[in-house]
Amino acid sequence: MGKTLIFPCGVPAARTYAEAARQRGEATIAASSLAYDESAARFDSWIFLPSVYDKDFPGRLNAVIAEHGIDRIFAPVSAAHWGISKLIADGVVAVPLIGEMPLRQHAREHAELIEQAEERLASIRTISEGRSGLGVIEVAAVLRKAMGFFGESDEAKIAAMLAIFADAPRGDIVEIGVLTGRSTCVLEMMAHRYRIGPVLAIDPWAYAESVQQESPSELQAMVDVWEARVPFETFLVELLPIAREGAFNYLPMTSRAGHGIWSAKGEVSSPEFGTTRYGRDIAILHIDGNHDHAAVKDDVDLWLPHMGSGGWLILDDYFWLHGTGPRRVGDAILETRAADISRAFVCGRALFVQFGPKHVP
Repeated sequence: MGKTLIFPCGVPAARTYAEAARQRGEATIAASSLAYDESAARFDSWIFLPSVYDKDFPGRLNAVIAEHGIDRIFAPVSAAHWGISKLIADGVVAVPLIGEMPLRQHAREHAELIEQAEERLASIRTISEGRSGLGVIEVAAVLRKAMGFFGESDEAKIAAMLAIFADAPRGDIVEIGVLTGRSTCVLEMMAHRYRIGPVLAIDPWAYAESVQQESPSELQAMVDVWEARVPFETFLVELLPIAREGAFNYLPMTSRAGHGIWSAKGEVSSPEFGTTRYGRDIAILHIDGNHDHAAVKDDVDLWLPHMGSGGWLILDDYFWLHGTGPRRVGDAILETRAADISRAFVCGRALFVQFGPKHVP
């Protein structure tokens, strides 16, 4: 694969490239224009190069290329990328520059985000039957934030979640199964946007509760890939900057234990989010915990009786490759509660069901 010069190396993109190169067996050498660079220790080898503005830079760069057998240059800072690209264009430097100029990369990614937001906004307006007041920038903001989380909720499901807030009643928003908080983030941002009510996230963040006995053994074996604290700490890191004071909280326990606290006290406290009071009428219920049939059914039996008129149930993974628990529970709801359902559809593998008459804010 040859060797890549990473210059300058003191930015996150440099470390990301170096790690990916290490995994594919590509040799790298890092460089920067600092006499002492604290990032140097993160790389296999490091050298000093003068600034691209220094008159000696072209000569020093070519000397490094010859001495270390450099086959390509990765420049993750726009000024360096621009300066080296000019040297290559002028025939002063003979090795290629790889990767986009960061400024151009950002512009391209922003354009792609806006394009995607426009596409999702069209589906949001369709699902909400024209009631959603969201604009392109708002949809883009949610997508940018939510898709930055580790998680499996895709853009289609997120768009549907944005849509149902347009006619959700006032009440509590409860999520069963959080992981790192991708869908929690969407619920919190929309609860704030529409002033629906407080959000409660419930997850034991414990492997013993995560094992899904009805799923293939290979999937069951994956539960201990992470330490249990990793998704929980990620959830806190991601939600702390956006959670509303007094209107967001979590319970690190099973759905059944959390229901006991919520239904009895209507109040939840945590060191990170303080105290939140809940009305105990549910506006939106997102069930995405253990997918075994018995577990999904228990979640529905516990929480759905608290659903207010016009409220929404989101049953995740109604279409799921690893088991049929959510599908069986969802089908039973559609059959036994047909007279109470005003709308039902599947989007992004999740089943969305609205109970009672449509709520028009």
